[in-house]
Amino acid sequence: MPGAVTINGDKVVFEFHGIDKILAIKSSITVPLRHIKSVSTEKIDWKPFKHLKVAGSFMPGVVKDGGYLTSDELMFFEMRHTNKCITVTLDNERYGKIIFEVDDKESIAKMINDASAKQKPQR
Repeated sequence: MPGAVTINGDKVVFEFHGIDKILAIKSSITVPLRHIKSVSTEKIDWKPFKHLKVAGSFMPGVVKDGGYLTSDELMFFEMRHTNKCITVTLDNERYGKIIFEVDDKESIAKMINDASAKQKPQR
């Protein structure tokens, strides 16, 4: 079941629903908007052997929830359908990226990008 993404003041909140709260070992992740570097809607690959599971659940092609370590960074996944995910790249956060499944990835990505742009200083 896709999660919910909301903007709460100067933060973005990723909320888990249903069984994903248990599988991901979290109910939400909150990130300051100013720490968002980019948001992508490109399809995600499962890459079962490229990530080391730190905490969470993984069944190839079915579910990938929780923290995973790559050679570069710690990433967080809440994913069942790779074509419904957004990838949020972060700066100065525990996770370098959050891959999160949503119902409408284009509108959620736009919402985050618009809110993030308002938080960054104008040059």
